[in-house]
Amino acid sequence: MSRRTQMKGSLLIEMLVACALISLFLPFLVSALARLQERHLLAQTYQDQHEVKAAIDAHFQAQWTRLVPANCAMDESLFLTIQSGESPPVRLASRKVSSGSDWIKGTDYGLCRGAVTVSSNPFETNLSCHWKVGDRTNFSSCESSFPGQVVSVSSHKSKIELTDDLAIGQSGMIESQDGFYWYLSPGKEGGDAFWRTPEESGNSLELLNGIERLSIFPLLDEDDNGLVDSLDTRYGPFALKKLRGLWVEYQYRLSNCKSDRQELFTQEYHSMRGDDWHYLPPCQGVGNQIIVLKEMQ
Repeated sequence: MSRRTQMKGSLLIEMLVACALISLFLPFLVSALARLQERHLLAQTYQDQHEVKAAIDAHFQAQWTRLVPANCAMDESLFLTIQSGESPPVRLASRKVSSGSDWIKGTDYGLCRGAVTVSSNPFETNLSCHWKVGDRTNFSSCESSFPGQVVSVSSHKSKIELTDDLAIGQSGMIESQDGFYWYLSPGKEGGDAFWRTPEESGNSLELLNGIERLSIFPLLDEDDNGLVDSLDTRYGPFALKKLRGLWVEYQYRLSNCKSDRQELFTQEYHSMRGDDWHYLPPCQGVGNQIIVLKEMQ
């Protein structure tokens, strides 16, 4: 009986010791697991940030790489407009354009593009395109360039009429021309988003959510030697003949940020516009890129 009592007492002491050890080390284990989870979430957030930034860069490239027509000799009357959101155009009067960002007005040349020989005027092409009757087009060769218009569309071909019969007999490129405004405005999911509105008529399209600020600068070739001479920080129209590319700066926010961690102090980015952008990583970030419009040397 005494031996049984001693064994029970011994087991009780071991259990008490075990409980004491658990209570001693459990807070450290919980803390270590919490830190491990935080590091995992932070790593996932930075991975998401990398993917979002790559998607934004690809989106700007897709929208703006065709802002210059595929002409050997550039028409001096063609311009691209960059302006402040504080001065929105009349076309966007019904939109709430972000006042702290830039907007751009330009033409997407060649969303539909192909090689043709003009045998008559009007002429037919079997290009499968998005265009419809009345849409603008442009035919260009290394000798000349002629604007035109789509006059009929069927399931297999389109008929295009140029403004001048001098194009007859020439081979070159026919391309669509779609004018747009690109800007930031409140998105459907809340927060600012990247939008596109047709220049003349049609519905606005939300392209990408989560873009909070946007600045755009032309890279200009002032002496036509193929080299970029300047980055212009002024607003206004810029001749496509001088335009070699765009320098784009943007600030973005992750829509589903997986990290609760925020830096104690905001980070700062100094824009070429002269403004200081403040953001909180890792749920916010900034990026910049060059959009090449013509081959730069």
